[in-house]
Amino acid sequence: MYIISIDAGTTNTKVCLYQLPDFQLTEVVKFKTPQIVNGTETNLDSEDLWEKLMLALKKLADIVEDSEEIKHITVSSFGQTIVLQDDKERVIPPTIAWFDPRTKTEAEEVEDCLGDKTLYEITGINSHSNHSLTKLLWIKRHEEGFRRLHTWTCMSGFIVSRLTGVSATDWSLASRTMLYDITKKEWNDSIIAAFNLDITSFPKVVESGMKIAGVRKDISDVTGIKEGISVSISGHDHMAGSVSTGLKQKTEILNSTGTTEGLLLIDEKPNLSDIFREFLISNGCYVMESTYSIYGSMPTAGQSFSWISNLLNKSLGEVAVQCEMLYQEYENSINEMVKRMPVFIPHLRGSGPPIRSTSSKVMIYGLTDQSTDNDLLLSMVAGLSFELKQLKEVYEQYLGSEINRIKVIGPAVKNSLWLQLKADILQAEIIAYDEEEAVAKGAAMLSAYKEGLINSFKEPSVTVYTSKKKSMESLQNFYHDFYLPVYKLKSSLEGQGD
Repeated sequence: MYIISIDAGTTNTKVCLYQLPDFQLTEVVKFKTPQIVNGTETNLDSEDLWEKLMLALKKLADIVEDSEEIKHITVSSFGQTIVLQDDKERVIPPTIAWFDPRTKTEAEEVEDCLGDKTLYEITGINSHSNHSLTKLLWIKRHEEGFRRLHTWTCMSGFIVSRLTGVSATDWSLASRTMLYDITKKEWNDSIIAAFNLDITSFPKVVESGMKIAGVRKDISDVTGIKEGISVSISGHDHMAGSVSTGLKQKTEILNSTGTTEGLLLIDEKPNLSDIFREFLISNGCYVMESTYSIYGSMPTAGQSFSWISNLLNKSLGEVAVQCEMLYQEYENSINEMVKRMPVFIPHLRGSGPPIRSTSSKVMIYGLTDQSTDNDLLLSMVAGLSFELKQLKEVYEQYLGSEINRIKVIGPAVKNSLWLQLKADILQAEIIAYDEEEAVAKGAAMLSAYKEGLINSFKEPSVTVYTSKKKSMESLQNFYHDFYLPVYKLKSSLEGQGD
């Protein structure tokens, strides 16, 4: 018995075939998520992505000896990006990438119209150019094709609509649109009316991981996937991925790494306080029923490694080897390494909480003519961890709990240097889940459980990193003596967010 899990990521899209009940990854088809980049503007090519998905599904169906053994398809994706379609299911461009800053004006208009406090109390998020409403308003204002709008939905919903003919999104992705009442779990009529939007074009909101509809005959004919097998949306990728770790409420945090990086905590209720609103912490409906996510993200993580590999004229593989060499040196030479390390504030695509700004820039302080590639690389990885430290301290201070267990998924689990720096800088036990495709697996586990294909989750193997006293003290001193002063200086030069 098999389940197919599609993970549409910012950088790559993965189509995974899992064999139940142990979720053995039988095959994965991976391809670059098609992007069209023009300066600071990035669009996704939804039609190209769909064509590549059809080829991937056909390949997986051909691998399985009896395609009737494929029982379910589930889809997870990045948040915020939306795809518009006309009444003939043709994509209305552009599909604006979630991180594209061109919709800042629309974000300001939303805040001016509704007020940041009211908006936060309803949707659990602040007005920001990342969120779906700003993209919808930008297309309405700038593109004639908007007049042909029949329906819109998030990227995972677009894929599901092509598979089944039903336009839908799940709780967790609806929570990233700036149009959804997270406590009532319904689209908010007052926000829709304020911007003269047509509710009939909105997707149906469904429970994460539950069957929406069956695969259409025309899709079955092309791919070999059996007609009528159930299809679901497992939700926002960070949330779906957390299922594979068995994340516990309040006492543990998920550190999801990818192109971006975030800290996810789950609770019985959202935190809609003025403090969390001021720090731009996002609340949303979690993928499991009757729980909520509290989520803060860093716009750059894995993307920082791509950037520094280009800067150093090295491949990502060579950078990975360099990190491993630094890790081998780390325990015995930490004090000397920190003395040489410049301050690196990794705001390649803006900053995350506590001062969130799309216009924030990288700052590097402390380079000399004696600085090496190793010094720069170590400072970048440490900088990513210092960014998370600030966010973790916000959680601990205002949620009234000490967080000492952090579960990590994504590319970071392959990087021992990064994981040990997290343990020492965050002063927490770091539990690394070395899953090849953690998001896709978590999504598969969620949907298989809710569809009744399994009744329990098997605990995966993990690697644990603990804080080292010598390293912890050295890095803590660096954080207070250098990182925070430079961070505050940079913030004063740039202004306090947008």
